[in-house]
Amino acid sequence: MQEVTPRSSTTSVDISARGITGQEDNEGSAVNLNYTNNDSHLHGLRSNNEQNKQFVRGNNRTIKMILLTQCLAGLQFTWSVELAYGTPYLLSLGLSKSLMSLVWLAGPLSGLIMQPIVGSLSDNSKSRFGRRRPFLLVGSFLVICALICMGWTKEIVGLLFGSESSTTILLSKWLAVFSMYLLDFAINCVQASCRAIIVDSLPPSQQEEGTAWAGRMVGIGSVVGYFLGFVNLVDIFPFFGKTQLQVLCVLASIILMASDALTCWAVHEKINTESTSSSTNALNAAYETLYSIMKAVRNLPKPVQLVCNVQFFAWIGWFPFLFYATTWVSEVHSRSTSDLAESPSDDSVGESTRVGSFSLLLYSLVSLSASFILPFLVSPVGASATAGTKFSWKQLFQLPIAFLTVPKLWTISHFIFAFSMLITWFVTSDLQASIVISLCGISWAIIMWAPFSILGEYISRESGTVGQRNYEVEENDQLIRISNDETRSELPFIDSHGGISTNGSSEAGVLLGIHNMYIVLPQFLVTFISSIIFAILEPSDEGN
Repeated sequence: MQEVTPRSSTTSVDISARGITGQEDNEGSAVNLNYTNNDSHLHGLRSNNEQNKQFVRGNNRTIKMILLTQCLAGLQFTWSVELAYGTPYLLSLGLSKSLMSLVWLAGPLSGLIMQPIVGSLSDNSKSRFGRRRPFLLVGSFLVICALICMGWTKEIVGLLFGSESSTTILLSKWLAVFSMYLLDFAINCVQASCRAIIVDSLPPSQQEEGTAWAGRMVGIGSVVGYFLGFVNLVDIFPFFGKTQLQVLCVLASIILMASDALTCWAVHEKINTESTSSSTNALNAAYETLYSIMKAVRNLPKPVQLVCNVQFFAWIGWFPFLFYATTWVSEVHSRSTSDLAESPSDDSVGESTRVGSFSLLLYSLVSLSASFILPFLVSPVGASATAGTKFSWKQLFQLPIAFLTVPKLWTISHFIFAFSMLITWFVTSDLQASIVISLCGISWAIIMWAPFSILGEYISRESGTVGQRNYEVEENDQLIRISNDETRSELPFIDSHGGISTNGSSEAGVLLGIHNMYIVLPQFLVTFISSIIFAILEPSDEGN
């Protein structure tokens, strides 16, 4: 094992087999196992804070990574249900495409509001259950409520207001819209908690690996979700519902709660003993939270600002792809098929959507494969600088590829996605449509990994750049845990009173929330443009 001289610090670092945690040295190197600390207060500090250290359960590093990130698999499965069936379901209730695009404002609106607020509130939470886990579980419960409401909209309205009439049809539309909004807000609450708990639990050198595993879990959730969407689940699980959507909602609820509960069990969170908000009044606390977020937006570090700028423009393209891919593939298939004169079944939405779900299944399989392969091709941080700047064709056949870094791979993904969108003009068959959608899976795997890796590494590295550390190392190097109760990092944030806050990972929720704001803001623009386009191009005869 490599040996390095540990940097002086007042932070206690333990290495044990109990989990991956905390922050390691800024270079991400191995810690000298022969190092002995002569500071007499170290053991007292460690014993006093033994129960207040963040770690992840597991027998080895891979198991720990899986337990830490698999909550995103359950969340992505839930989101795949909404993406695949949300648009066809709303259309089946009688919503026009122009109005339906306004319903999808729930996505960017919830991301704009929920993620930064949940991030800030969880940063300051003093709950004995941890900072992130309470928000994770509450958000999951609301997701389940929204799924049940969405799957049984007609049944709920019929139970409350009797037989079908113009009133019940209108109420069904409103209840479906409400369930979609509730689902999006709750999903963003869960996603903010999942992303923050990953950043909190990993040192700088493991942030890239952690976000790579998070991308893999997103890919697994997508594959399972779209595969089950393609299969006729009503025949397999008739006791879960009479339509494909109802069965999927039940399965999504079970999988989400199981995956989130497993992550909450596996991660032992450090209890927050110092809140950055001194207000005891709920209204003042809410004002301080919003004020601190806006101040932080105006004072973002340059590396974070650059990532956010790229995300802003990239998601102008990704938003319509995610929400309209299923509908587009289904319509391409309908135009390319001549014999469509069959009488509609009781589950016409499920049948028409399975075609689009199959394309998204292929897309998810490509994305999942890319999420496992691409991280092995990327050079670790700093490797390209030491390898020299001269290009050699031999580098293409060496793993990792010397000149290929995470930012460069992220750039390549944008060109792949742009090319895929341009060739949609020439698609005339469902096979061609499936190929185009599948190609986008490569870009999706990268966009679910690269920006979060860059941000996570920055947050984690900045949190360990100032202060003094004393390392205590045990024989097993399965994890690095850090007790950082007395020191504060130097990540430049604005605290709730307008001053500079130097919290590191404790401010991860705010930073990731602001990053998400740059993802959702362009979605408002796309939503209104889509409404105008659909209003102009949508045929007046709904039968066409």
